[in-house]
Amino acid sequence: MDNRERTEKQRIKAERQRQEDIALSKVLYWFGGAVVMEVLLFLTKRYYIDFDTSEWSVNLAYGIGQALKFIPIAALILAVLGFVWCFSRKRQGKGGVLPWAVSSFLLGLAVCSFLVYRFNPSGADLLTYLIPVTAVLALIYYLYQREFFTVALTCTAGIVGLWALFKDGGRGARTYALLVLLGIFLVAVAVLARVLQSRGGVLSIKGKSLEVLPKNANYALLYITCAVIAAALVAALALGAVVTVMVYYAVPVAWLLIMAVYYTVKLM
Repeated sequence: MDNRERTEKQRIKAERQRQEDIALSKVLYWFGGAVVMEVLLFLTKRYYIDFDTSEWSVNLAYGIGQALKFIPIAALILAVLGFVWCFSRKRQGKGGVLPWAVSSFLLGLAVCSFLVYRFNPSGADLLTYLIPVTAVLALIYYLYQREFFTVALTCTAGIVGLWALFKDGGRGARTYALLVLLGIFLVAVAVLARVLQSRGGVLSIKGKSLEVLPKNANYALLYITCAVIAAALVAALALGAVVTVMVYYAVPVAWLLIMAVYYTVKLM
């Protein structure tokens, strides 16, 4: 091996290490943001949803309720401005993970505060699980294959749909609207997978080629995932409480665990 080949290998190794360090820092930002969001959610549940009848608690809950009317809008505006600034920095060739992390946190704060204000206990209960799940999805996105992220995201969407369906026996218009959106999402994932499969995992956007999935991606697992989630949702909608609720949840969870083992082995 001559010096040129050795230098090239060292350069490739250093670049790979740099990319891994960036990915790890992004994951840490996601988990840090999730911890902060969970703390804020805990305080909100304690002093806004589960407050006692003392005068101090009632006044504090009222103040939090008033603030929640404006926090989603303010956080969303700041998030948009933050992302505009981040894209401007990117065009100027400036990097940095922190501006993106802060903007993403503000966007998450806008969504979470809106859900708490709009749905109160139900929204807070959902966010208790959804926030850490989002952090885990970020970990999968940055450290695993993109196809596994797609599988995990699809399974998570299915679990949220089951939760909405069984929450207090919810069969209202909002629940059915969510199920329709989930159906559209599953079809979109399957169609996108088919398009990517026919094009070797590459999409052309404005004349530029973008590799979404690798050439050796297992598209069959994406189709099966969509079918499994669709079957679980249809069965839950048709059978309801005829079968124990946990059976419905067990289907996407078990499939996700199987896929986690498969893609972890594939990553080695």
